[in-house]
Amino acid sequence: MTASMHRTTSRRALDDVDSTFRALVDDDVVPGLAYGVVDRAGSVHAAGHGVVRLGGAAPDAATAFRIASMTKSFTAASVMILADRGAVNLADPVGRYVPEFGAVRLPTSDSPQVTVGMLLSMSGGLPTDDPWADRQESMTREDFGRLLTGGVRFVGVPGTGFEYSNLGYAVLGCVVEAASGMPYREFVDRHLIRPLGMTATGFDTSVAAPGGVATGHFRFEESWRAVPFSGPGVFSAMGGLFSTIEDLTRWVRWLADAFPARDGTDAGPLRRASRRAMQQAHQAVAPPRTANAGDGFGPVTVGYGHGLMIQHDPTYGPVVAHNGGYPGFGSHMRWHPSTGLGVIVLTNARYVTGAAQATAALRTLLADRADPSAHAVLWPETVRARAAVERLLREWDTTVVDQWFADNLEMDLDLTHRRAQLKILIDEVGPLLEPAAPEEVIRSDSPAHVVWPVHGARGDIRCEIRLNPQDPPRIQTLKLTRDAS
Repeated sequence: MTASMHRTTSRRALDDVDSTFRALVDDDVVPGLAYGVVDRAGSVHAAGHGVVRLGGAAPDAATAFRIASMTKSFTAASVMILADRGAVNLADPVGRYVPEFGAVRLPTSDSPQVTVGMLLSMSGGLPTDDPWADRQESMTREDFGRLLTGGVRFVGVPGTGFEYSNLGYAVLGCVVEAASGMPYREFVDRHLIRPLGMTATGFDTSVAAPGGVATGHFRFEESWRAVPFSGPGVFSAMGGLFSTIEDLTRWVRWLADAFPARDGTDAGPLRRASRRAMQQAHQAVAPPRTANAGDGFGPVTVGYGHGLMIQHDPTYGPVVAHNGGYPGFGSHMRWHPSTGLGVIVLTNARYVTGAAQATAALRTLLADRADPSAHAVLWPETVRARAAVERLLREWDTTVVDQWFADNLEMDLDLTHRRAQLKILIDEVGPLLEPAAPEEVIRSDSPAHVVWPVHGARGDIRCEIRLNPQDPPRIQTLKLTRDAS
């Protein structure tokens, strides 16, 4: 079953995305799945394949699946809402909000207290606990308190390294309750789900999904078997939500809309600055020990933000993502903040996240719609400084020098030598041709930096300027070299 709303993404790219995900069903990797493509305008394309349950209908964008650890982004956003209101301080010890955690024995006598921010960024020193925690969802708050007072173990000193912890996010759910004065699930519903219009998202199978709720499955002796649903509890904060592609399109679009930073209305329910903070690496993640790690063909995870993984694609730059894996379900969402393009996939097979397929799909979409050579939006002063340098190349003018050169330029190399070097370059490349078009840029690392060519009859001059932090800014770096290309 397929439904799509074609915008500017090509039909060929969407066909490639469809093929990528359909293969999971065709190859019997999952009984069923739904997926979607999102951009800044909303849904671009959505589809489903396979079955919602054995012998059932095909899923679609309105079918609810358990999203598992993608729930962590909702928990993190809840903490950030409370932080924006001054009800939570990320630097506070967790024990200030969850007294039982304050009694936990730290790994060493000189270890710092575990803070709220450490748990958000997976740097609390707690051990990775996926299979165990996935079976604890229904635990009551009372039993959770007894678990904590009974003692927990650490694999690292808090604040010194990344270690994925579901227990840490269950604790954060308790932080939300303590700081807000209401149950965690109610807070998420009242302050995120409802304000964002996510009408088919919730913490149990009663969610009002028009396409129904998919049943989870696991593979046993070459056949699929249904997995019973667990009910909500303390560990719901790490993986308990159900949602649809339609609702998650709203979620991804809302998070991606925090970029770029800008003036104007900031409607919430969480400030754009705080949403951007969620999507920045707060704790480095060690690169994977695989043969192709860093080989330039795919993204590498560089850090954990707040409820989100931060990756770097060698061609397209930063990508934000998160997996979800649960008994019976798998999920993945990823988006490119610079363009707002994103991909979401939900499956009803145990721990089959579709992450590899979503990664390939997003790269297909970016290749179709994004310009990998796109540059930063330059300051207006950077554009004018570039034009001023072009004038200097054609005729040395001390008024231009006085207006645009920062004081360090003459200290670094006196103007007599700069002018002499310039003359040598122009003699090499021959008479200069018309100035390069403004869009002709070799590289730009920031709004205050640009590298561009100046064309001569026998070659090009490679020009690079970087402006300083004064207001108005001046040129602090001026490099003029013969372009070897």
